[in-house]
Amino acid sequence: MRKLLLKLNFAAIFISLFTLRSCNKSKSNDASNSAVTVEKHNGNEVFSKIMTVANISMNADGKTADVMFLQNAQVFKVENETMLAILKDAYTKKTNVSVSFDPFEAVVVDVVLANAVETAGLNRQILNSEVGKTLNYSDIDFSTIDKAEGLSVINTTSGTLTNVIPDMATAQLMFNYITTQCCVTGAPYSVNCISFKYARDGCYARAHVMCRTLNNKYNYATHKIFSFANSGSDRLSVKANKWGGCCVTWWYHVAPLVNIKTPSGTMAYVFDPSMFNQPVLLSTWLHAQESPSCSSTPHVSMISLQPTTAYSPASYSGTSFDTDPFYYDSNSTLLSYHNRTTCP
Repeated sequence: MRKLLLKLNFAAIFISLFTLRSCNKSKSNDASNSAVTVEKHNGNEVFSKIMTVANISMNADGKTADVMFLQNAQVFKVENETMLAILKDAYTKKTNVSVSFDPFEAVVVDVVLANAVETAGLNRQILNSEVGKTLNYSDIDFSTIDKAEGLSVINTTSGTLTNVIPDMATAQLMFNYITTQCCVTGAPYSVNCISFKYARDGCYARAHVMCRTLNNKYNYATHKIFSFANSGSDRLSVKANKWGGCCVTWWYHVAPLVNIKTPSGTMAYVFDPSMFNQPVLLSTWLHAQESPSCSSTPHVSMISLQPTTAYSPASYSGTSFDTDPFYYDSNSTLLSYHNRTTCP
């Protein structure tokens, strides 16, 4: 009985980490590390999340900055000097912060240092990038990038999984099933619905559960393909035509990569229902993140091919990755974003 009570208490503590933050609670006493609605900013929903500063890029005025966090794919503007000072200090000391942000205007609304309980939820195993493959964008040969053999992506997920999907029709059937798990459909969901309709963030969680479906339900091998805009003023810029046509800007993005047998040979395809209605070649996926109508500097800096266990970046350089082996963060993120939309 004592063991049972301990387990129930632990479960209650864990659930409390991901509950909605009420507007009258202070951040320092809230143990949530998932994105939640907390208030309004210029009519938009504001989210709150425990995060680690990945990089701070000062703007030409010397007073405002673009700030990137490891636990969020968006790039945020910070104009308040006090908040910027807190973020700079956290970046230098490698401490975590509780950040409230408006995702639609991509601005930080408030920031305080995270407490020990909040920080504990961010501790995950680090996966060294040496097990993967990283390429600077300038070094990519787009005449061969889509060929699976050239990427060396075959036979690295698991010996029990089938490495190559036999044809595009089979791949499309799997893609269609995954799409039915979108929160907008109302269909029966296998675990949690997948927040494809909220493309501003959560790609890491979507990719993680998509890989689980492809591995466990269909028995096909997967990888993760990460794209980064982590050099100079580079930005990943996407026109969210599926969700209203607004612009979405990221500093990184990730999706499952699979091998599909085609008349041209075994090719590398990406599953990304937040952007497309079918599997697309890796080159197509990368080019779609360089929309000139959404950024003055739309450019992919580098890509990183990682095993399925890689979850989100553990460094701005993309040289190490967090993992989420028990899907705690994945499920929390999907739950937080399940009824959100990309365009306001």
